[in-house]
Amino acid sequence: MALPQYQVIQNAYLVNDVDEAVRRLTRQAGYGPWLMLRHVELPRVWYRGQPAIVDMSAAFTMAGEVQIELIQQHNDDQSCYRDIYPKGKQGFHHTAMFVPDYEEAYAAFEAAGCPCAQLFELPDGGVAAYMDTSAVNGHMIEIYKESAGIRALYTTVREFAATHPRDTVMDGGTVASIMT
Repeated sequence: MALPQYQVIQNAYLVNDVDEAVRRLTRQAGYGPWLMLRHVELPRVWYRGQPAIVDMSAAFTMAGEVQIELIQQHNDDQSCYRDIYPKGKQGFHHTAMFVPDYEEAYAAFEAAGCPCAQLFELPDGGVAAYMDTSAVNGHMIEIYKESAGIRALYTTVREFAATHPRDTVMDGGTVASIMT
């Protein structure tokens, strides 16, 4: 069964040091400005169906119409990030997609043999699910249950990127402050 197809809106990378990765990608690839969220707090996290804790920081910018996210996992707990890269390794981790019907998309990925590796409940009640498509395409696919908060995050990053110098790195506060 083929994987469901939706427009890619984000490319995300797991990095060992988010600050170093921001400096390198700004200097060498010309990306930026960056909006930084440190030690992201989420109401609930599940890893492979079990409650989990993921201590992570994320930096966001735009590359044309596609958002770029850099993720650093600070703790050593199991996660969808460590499923792809063990501690000390880094690289491309996932694409993200808005889906018109979250439940339908979730079920379609599962039917295609790509189960949910990790699920994040967002501060506004939205949901982000990492579907494990790594056996098919070498990375995961993140799908969102529609919410005003997740749209606000994408709008904030887009507006920030359009109004700040490329070498700007700004603390974005908390996920909750952006999403609610």
